[in-house]
Parts: sequence; C-alpha cells; structure tokens
Amino acid sequence: MKNKPLVCASACLLAVLFSNSTTARVVGRLYTFSPAGQASVKIEVTGGPIIYIDPTGFTTSPADADYILLTHNHGDHQSVPVITRVRKPNTVVVSSPPGVPALQQGLPGTTIQAVTPGQKFTLGSVEVETVAMYNIVKNNHPRAMNFVGYVLNVGGVRIFHAGDTERIPEMKTFAADVALLPLGQTFTMTSVQEAIDAALDLKARIAIPIHWGLAEGTAADANQFASSLAARGLQTMTATPAGGFALEVSETVAFAEHPASQTVAPGANATLSVQASGTGALRYQWRRNGVALAGATSATLAIAAAADANVGDYEVIATDANGPLVSRMARLIVETPRPGRLVNLSVRGVARGLSPLIVGFVTTGGSKPLLIRGVGPSLASFGVTNAIPTPRLQVMSGSQSLENNADWRTGGIATMRAAFSAVGAFDFADTSRDAAVLASVDGSRTVWVSDTSDRTGVALAEVYDAQPDSAARLVNLSARNFAGTGENALIAGFVISGNVPKRLLVRGVGPRLQTGFGLTGVLVDPKVELYLSEAGRSTLFAANDNWAEAGAGPTRAAFSTAGAFDLPDATSKDAALIVTAPAGAFTAQVTGVGNTTGEALIEIYELP
Repeated sequence: MKNKPLVCASACLLAVLFSNSTTARVVGRLYTFSPAGQASVKIEVTGGPIIYIDPTGFTTSPADADYILLTHNHGDHQSVPVITRVRKPNTVVVSSPPGVPALQQGLPGTTIQAVTPGQKFTLGSVEVETVAMYNIVKNNHPRAMNFVGYVLNVGGVRIFHAGDTERIPEMKTFAADVALLPLGQTFTMTSVQEAIDAALDLKARIAIPIHWGLAEGTAADANQFASSLAARGLQTMTATPAGGFALEVSETVAFAEHPASQTVAPGANATLSVQASGTGALRYQWRRNGVALAGATSATLAIAAAADANVGDYEVIATDANGPLVSRMARLIVETPRPGRLVNLSVRGVARGLSPLIVGFVTTGGSKPLLIRGVGPSLASFGVTNAIPTPRLQVMSGSQSLENNADWRTGGIATMRAAFSAVGAFDFADTSRDAAVLASVDGSRTVWVSDTSDRTGVALAEVYDAQPDSAARLVNLSARNFAGTGENALIAGFVISGNVPKRLLVRGVGPRLQTGFGLTGVLVDPKVELYLSEAGRSTLFAANDNWAEAGAGPTRAAFSTAGAFDLPDATSKDAALIVTAPAGAFTAQVTGVGNTTGEALIEIYELP
C-alpha cells in the first residue's frame, strides 16, 4: 500500500483491509501536524480545493488555503496570525459562532460563515456536515456553546475531525472512514481508551490521533492509541507521513448483493454473504460493530451456533486493485423469530396553497382499522419552523372524499388520545389545530393534507395500524410532492414491527415522472437515503443515486414483483434501493444531487 501504518498488530489484519496496489484511485491527501500543530489538519483534494482545519503552530506555510474550518475559538485551534499565513485573498473561513467576532475583527474583508451542529453544505466538490463537539465530564467545552466537529466527504472517503470533544453519544449516529481524534486528557478525552472507543463507535477504517505532544497528551499516548486500534484491525499511525496520507477509494468494486440482516434462534447457524465484483482478485474483511473479525476474509461469513456474543451490526470491506469499498450494514439478532409488518407509514412534505400534500397507501387482507393524521402546528416541537398552521385532512378513494377533518378534537379528545397512545403516536396539545380520524380501509386510498386557508408550509401525513394483530396489513406507501432542501426535503417514515428483517423496495423517482407521465418541473437527479432511527439517533443505513448501479435486470424484476411501474431506461437518474431492513423505525429521504429541487415521487413497497 502507498501509506503503510506505523504500527501493526502481530496478526496484521491490515493486509486484508487495504489495497497494496499503486493503481488505487487517490481522491486526496491528508496531513496532520501533531505535536507542534496540535489539532491542525490539511486536506488536499485531488482536482479540488485545499482545506485546513484548526490551523495553528505554523511559522511558515504556503498561502494555499481555499477553505479554513474552525471547530471552536480557543487559541490552540483558532489563531488569526496562522490563518493569515495560510489564507489566500479569496479564502472562506467557516467557524462555530463563538469564534466569529474575533475573526471579523482580525481578518477584515475575509468571508466568514458561522455554523452550528447539524448543518450540511458543500465546499467546492466536498460535502461537509457539522456535528456536535462538547465535554460531558469536563466543563471546558460546554454543549451550549455550539462548538462543532466536521465530517467531510472527499471523493467518497468520509473524514471526521472531532475538535476538542470527549467521546459523546452522537459518535454512534454517523460513520467515518478516517477518524481524527484528540488525545489531550486535560481538556478533551478523559483517557486514551476513550479515544479508542470513539474510533470504534465511528466504525472507522483509519484512525489518527491529534492534539497530543504539547501541553497534554504524550507520544506514549499516541503509540497506545495506534497499537490498540491496529490490534482491532484498523489502519492507524501516530502522524501522517511527510508527503501526506493518500485517501484511496475504488470506483470499480460493485456490490450486486449486500449482506442481509437476519434473525436466528439461539443455537442456530447464521450466514452472511455478499456478491461483489471489481478489478482483479477481490479481498474481503468482515467487521462486527466496526471491529475486524480475525480470519473473516471471504465473501461468506458463517456463524455456527449463534449466541448473544454474535449479535451486532456486520459489514464487509471489499478491496480490489483500485482500493476498498464498504458494504451496507447487516444486523444479526439472536432471538426466537417474531415476524412483523409495516405498522406506521408517514410522509413529510410541503402543502402549497391549492396543491395539498398527497400520500397514497395500500392495505391487503381485508378491512384494516387505521389512525390517520394530518399534522401541522405540532411539528414545531420537532424544530420545524414553517409548518401549516391549520391542517385539513381528507381520506380519498379516487375522487371521492370518505373522511374529512380539520380539528382532531372533534373525534373526542379522550378517544383520540387513547388511539394515539395505543399506536405510539406523539400527542397533540389540547389547543392544537392538527387533524386526525379513525377509519377502516380495504385496498388503496390517498390522504390529502392542506391548510384550511390554503397557506403554504410543511405538513406531515401519518397512517398507523390500529389493529396490528389482524390479518389485514399495510403493504405500500407513496407520495408525490416537491422535494426541496432542508426542512422542505421529501421524507417518508415507516416502522417494521417484530424482530425479523423485512425486504423492501424504496424509490425516489424524478426523471421518469417527465418521460413516462408528462410531468414538468421534476427533480432531475434524485437520490434516496434510508436512515435507521434508534434511541433518538438517526444512522444512514443505505443510499442510492442512480437506480441501475446494482444491476438493471434484478432491480427491474423487483419493480415487477412489487407492482411498481417500470423504469425502462437504465441510464435514467431515478433512484431505487432493494434492502433487507431489520425491525425498527426508518426514514427515507429524497433530495436532489447538488441541492437541486423539483417534483419527486417517494415509494416504499414490501417485497417477498
């Protein structure tokens, strides 16, 4: 490999984790500068910008920064003299809010952007997400200050710069290929072990310590961090080589089949497998909960007599001559299987004047009692600022309106609240003007949600299974709506009950709406992302940009099986996922590549 780790465990699992070919595609180079540079990092994107994070400690440096990202305003992370050395006349500086006043004063004429945790934006070709940065045990970096860490997607390699954080719960809600974690134990991590555990939380493939060697954190700490993680199968080093660390990806590895989540009874055998192709011979390394499994180096992972120790989230890294690619996660549950069903379907979109949010759903197996809701003002408690104030809910069969409601209280507050509680729906305030009805449905229906005064805003349509033990069940959800950015993204949610995974088809359709149905103003390049929601956290489970990437033939066969209309053009930019999803709560989101917007269709189908 181009950049050999400085530390390797005796088993040296690294040999199967990473490409050793000089043909691997390099998407950028990463530089760390500990100890003298504390948490300073430089990223040179191939064919793209040069990005610095928390540059300090430089006495000389080329003025080459296109962007400078600052996690917080402490002097060992935000240095106006050093920023002055590395910036160019048009350099953009991004900072958490507390650092902005000093930057404005010290860098007149410089573009300075304030960010808080939870934002997404692009810097040239690089997608950036801000995440929380704070202390739990110590008081040096309070959460209320809105300090940030950064996750940068450089050509498909996700790099996480943690800033001065402790190991915080949010680290289990996103993944990073490269984890840059602080070792200073006075103001950041409480111990080296905590930094090691954080790298495992992030499911990192590569871990590099920062913020060590000066006032806090020692070379011995850096060696302990590196050697401990190398023993767990991560590529690691105490600092990057002088010429930088090459960030490598493969554009030629393709998964025709990802590992599938499954539930097996205690003592039963389980098998996880993938079908992948690439350039030259493929090598494999399976990981469980982010840790490499010794000897698990083939396309199939056999687990004999599964027990509690085998429970976890599995993935495989497939490496060809051009670098590594990580599969989707597969969850193994070891319990007596309890098959479930879709018990809750919901869509969040935009009701625009006389154009309501329209959601379709299908039940099968007979009459199905349902709770159906149209939510507006109650969305404020979830941080939505532009929801419709007075929703009107209509349940339609074709052009016939079967149920109407503009005030949930007309069904009786006690009766409706009991129904909310029974299905696990969030409550409404006594004074809210949200809408809800109880209805029995057999077959297909549409739900229309608009504002009683035809105002434009975000709305939520929900369909809950009010009798989950009956033979009848929900099998399909779809919605056509405007897919925007931020709060205006087109989002569908669903819940799988029981503990047995369910195979699903999830689609985000844009171009086909124009070529097949004559719709104008469509989302020209949709992407669909599926998130698993657990304990208030949302983790990316699967994603797709162009539907035929996994093979047009098998994907079109799934369309036919589900009863979905075809996508005959394999080059279209519509999006589709075939996933085996574990039981739990999910959200599917359709947005436009490059922050484009337009009309889109989101669909969720059960598959056999």
